[in-house]
Amino acid sequence: MKYLLAGMIFCTLLNSCFDSSKPMSANTRQTIDSISNAQIVKLQIEMDSLCKLDRMVNMPRLIDSVKQVRLKEIQEKLKNMAK
Repeated sequence: MKYLLAGMIFCTLLNSCFDSSKPMSANTRQTIDSISNAQIVKLQIEMDSLCKLDRMVNMPRLIDSVKQVRLKEIQEKLKNMAK
């Protein structure tokens, strides 16, 4: 049974690697387009939420880091002015 299943998978993969001479039907192309568009919309929503979450988590840290660098620069300038 395992060999039959493995053989069927192998034949399917082997056949999918060759170029098919017949073009896809309009219905098949439309189905592929519909599925692709639905997945794209779904992924865009997910990516937007991940970007918002990343911004909420990382932005305060980045702002603090820039602030610390700027404070060091100001302190150096104040030291140089005092001399």
